[in-house]
Amino acid sequence: MTDNTIPQDSYKFTLDSLTDAPPAARHTIPTLPFKFTLPRLESLPPGGTSPYIVRDAEQQGLCCRVHPPSTRHPQGDRTLMVAKKPKGSRVTVRVSICAVGELPMTALKGKASVRSRADEITSQLRLGIDPNQVAKAERAAKAHQGQVDAVANITLGQAFEKSLEIQPIAARTLAGYRLAIDRDLATWKDRPLREITGAMAVTRHAELTQGKGNPLRAMQVLRKVHRFATQFWGTDDNELPFGRCPVDKVNVVHRQWAKTAPRTRKLGDADLGPWLKAVRDLPHTQQRGDGLLAAHYLELMLLTGLRRREAAFLKWADVDFRRLTLTVRHTKNKTDHTLPITKRVKAILTERQSLLIAAQDLAKRRPNPTNKAHADDLAQYVIGLEETRHQIALIEAQTGILVGAHDLRRSWASLADRCGVGAYTIKGVLNHANASGDVTGNHYCQPGIDDLRQPMQTVENYILAKLAAANGENVIPLHPVREVAA
Repeated sequence: MTDNTIPQDSYKFTLDSLTDAPPAARHTIPTLPFKFTLPRLESLPPGGTSPYIVRDAEQQGLCCRVHPPSTRHPQGDRTLMVAKKPKGSRVTVRVSICAVGELPMTALKGKASVRSRADEITSQLRLGIDPNQVAKAERAAKAHQGQVDAVANITLGQAFEKSLEIQPIAARTLAGYRLAIDRDLATWKDRPLREITGAMAVTRHAELTQGKGNPLRAMQVLRKVHRFATQFWGTDDNELPFGRCPVDKVNVVHRQWAKTAPRTRKLGDADLGPWLKAVRDLPHTQQRGDGLLAAHYLELMLLTGLRRREAAFLKWADVDFRRLTLTVRHTKNKTDHTLPITKRVKAILTERQSLLIAAQDLAKRRPNPTNKAHADDLAQYVIGLEETRHQIALIEAQTGILVGAHDLRRSWASLADRCGVGAYTIKGVLNHANASGDVTGNHYCQPGIDDLRQPMQTVENYILAKLAAANGENVIPLHPVREVAA
């Protein structure tokens, strides 16, 4: 080892000029190879603002790179490496071994050391192998295997929640999906998705068909989650990380999923009068809650054919008394739906508006939290009520007639058909989309507000005539005039 510096170009392993080093350091930085020992390497000065390299005199290619001082390494960082050209290459490759002091320079046979590691790297370079590329490929393979293992352990419940995060769905649809996951597929919720086989799906489908549950919806949810997970986590190298969709075997074994019989419950002609009379009597017969609110809600659904949530959360901002229209937002088919306001519906809305004004006046005269909250609720939604099981049970006990909220929508469609309303007009009122291949419905027959107003009034008149007959009023209902389909 020499203590005298020589020009930089005489030592090809020096990366930068040493003139940046302090004057005292320039006399201690070796510029020729010397035998590496731990004390000598640790005593190497940082050398200024740029790193420099020194070479071992005993082992060809073994070098030490000394970095400038930094916040993490105030005395500079020293890294041992091998700098050589692989066989058949003209480019020098630098392969890191370790930081100075992490491994002993020499060790007993079979023990890790700097020189034994340098020998291994040199042997690879002599064979034309770049250890850096090998290490890079190993890291990539390890990372890929880690991703494969992580995906393999994703459970049905985790995949379901991720699908909701990426593909949000309507609240009413979500309620049915969660029921399928938490009830019909509860035993699989914490099971890895790849472990759910076709045979398991076939067995579970049969169990749900014979017992309580909804086999159709359960298989639909399982298929949706499995397809989403395959598309989200699948890669070119692993297109089916969870295997084939287990529902495919259900289709093969059963030929078709368990069919759910179409619901047909609705109000008949003989039921209309007594049922509606019982609805209007709710303010007197209901012992708890707001009977008038429930009465308005049920009658509004019967007279408009609106869905349960559409009628429940109709906002005052979407009621236009001047044009006599109401608009439902965020419907099932993702479009806003506008309907004309008929005479009785206008009376219901007017009564609701009067109750709102009275509640706001009470909140001003007696500004307590209860009155304010009640006025705020009435100010946002026309109805603001969705649960009517208690009222429906009460009406059944009085009349023996059981119909649910959606049955009223089915009843309106049936009554409209009886009154001669055309199929496309019924679809327009119910906001049902036409089939993709229905050229007439999609391009020619598109009923607007003016086309819906008279048919809806006709159906309303028919319903109210039945109520009048049930009340014993001297009313002779006229036969509805059959109209040409819109």
